[in-house]
Amino acid sequence: MRALVVGAGCCGASAARRLAEYGWEVTVVDRRAHIGGNAYDRRDSRGILYHVYGPHVFFTDRERVWNFLSPFADWEPFRCSLKVRIEGEFLPMPFQPETLRRLLPEEGARAVEAMNRRWSEREWVTVLDLLACDDPLLQLAGRRLYDCDCVPYNQKQWGLRPEELSPEVSARAPVYLRDRLYFRPERFQFMPKQGFAPLFQAILNHPLIRVQTGLDGLELMTVSGGEIVWRGEARWDAVLYTGEVDRLFGFCAGRLPYRRLQFDQWYCPAQEGLPGLAVYYPEPEYPWTRCTDYRYLPGNRADLEQTLVIGERAGPLEGPEDEPCYVVLTEQSKRQYQKYQKMLHRVPHLYAAGRLAEFRYYNMDQAVERGLEAADIIQRQEGGGFS
Repeated sequence: MRALVVGAGCCGASAARRLAEYGWEVTVVDRRAHIGGNAYDRRDSRGILYHVYGPHVFFTDRERVWNFLSPFADWEPFRCSLKVRIEGEFLPMPFQPETLRRLLPEEGARAVEAMNRRWSEREWVTVLDLLACDDPLLQLAGRRLYDCDCVPYNQKQWGLRPEELSPEVSARAPVYLRDRLYFRPERFQFMPKQGFAPLFQAILNHPLIRVQTGLDGLELMTVSGGEIVWRGEARWDAVLYTGEVDRLFGFCAGRLPYRRLQFDQWYCPAQEGLPGLAVYYPEPEYPWTRCTDYRYLPGNRADLEQTLVIGERAGPLEGPEDEPCYVVLTEQSKRQYQKYQKMLHRVPHLYAAGRLAEFRYYNMDQAVERGLEAADIIQRQEGGGFS
């Protein structure tokens, strides 16, 4: 059996490896000049390891994901510190009681106590939870966070106000009820010592996998009349597509909204760098949504005299050369995606997985898991099941 996997990111690479382990001959293509998708990293001219499409940190509670990835790299425990710059201060990110105490010097402590009484069984709430309360003190806390962070940040990141976005977008920025250093709770928090690019090379290093970069999968196949149409002589028994689903169908149900990133980079003395790996900038006087200081990244020397800082500016797609980095989730865009989802389900031997193909957010571990799940589905439905 032969499979074509379109996209060599977290989802596509994981699916390709698992299919090869099931005995499939797998062709992996990616229109970019490299594998790894948005997790791709490399070293600059000074030897500093950096992430080309913005910082990616691996963490998971999914044992299946960790058991799959761990043999492909030497791993280093890593917990990063994130900050948000508000009114001249670097505050912990995501929000914590300390944040409210500093932003509301008179009412913050009482607001934190009220939050813990109201949600004693929860670890975190959202800003929208606070705004929806009937307690004026909690409403005040929610309004403070909403005005100084949520509104300006979402305008910069998405071009929309928070209430225009789907609720799961707001849920990605929690307000923790108890003070903690921003260390995630997941059991497995590691980074590959040599970077993500060698990790992906190891995943795809299998005698049954052939990789070709710089090749758009839609040069090999397209979809028409509810069927896969091959553009050349090559044929495959199944296709796993991880790219933009609207593009796959020729935008017949309209273009889905995505956001791109542009990057500014500069060097500065290490002592003038950022107070953590990444700092978020909601305030409009800063052009960036986030800046990253790569001296904190495993794989770089701790004694760097000059550090590399990269700032990210978000905006809409403007041309075919723009890479879609984020899907824009609104109630309207989700309804639009459902039209494409119905089309996908009607095409034999075509499978779709990943953040662009499924038009949703995935952390790295979720994308890997979706790749493994997609490979299992293909094996079950096309390859005769499991022996």
